[in-house]
This record gives sequence, C-alpha cells and structure tokens, in this order.
Amino acid sequence: MKKYVLIFKTSIRTILERSHLISKLYQVSKDVQFATIDLDDEDFILRIESSQRNEDFISRFMHLEGHQVAFLAAFEKDEQGRPLLQPAYY
Repeated sequence: MKKYVLIFKTSIRTILERSHLISKLYQVSKDVQFATIDLDDEDFILRIESSQRNEDFISRFMHLEGHQVAFLAAFEKDEQGRPLLQPAYY
C-alpha cells in the first residue's frame, strides 16, 4: 500500500480548532491515516499521511470548514517512513 505525506500551510490558530478539524478529517476521509497541525510553526503546518494523493479534497474540506489553506508539498514514503520520491512543490 502506498503512503503519501501532504504538507499544507493553514490558518488554524487554536488547540480547539486543531482538535475539531483533525477529528472531522478522520471522519470524512478513509484515506487519511494520520494528521497533525503544528501550532508552534509560523505557518501552522498541517501534515497528513494518506493512502492517496488527495490534496484537492483536503483543500476543499478546509475551505468548507472556514479556513485558508495552501498546498506546499507532497512525497511518497516507504514502510520505514523514508521518502521515495523527490518532494513535489507547487
């Protein structure tokens, strides 16, 4: 099974927003295996591990939830978590 890591810049600022969005993201997408939001980073980075390259879905979901989001990068990883491909920046 392929695993992808998707990186987004977000407008999420609070622990409550983070908890709500991550919980809801797990509910709406069976492909999302793990998600974190770094509230200490100035860009409030959302990092998602997924079985699909679903950055468009994630972007639409975030916008529907009232947050700004910008897709930054994606890469495929192996079973040990090492990148298989060069990062794809957009």
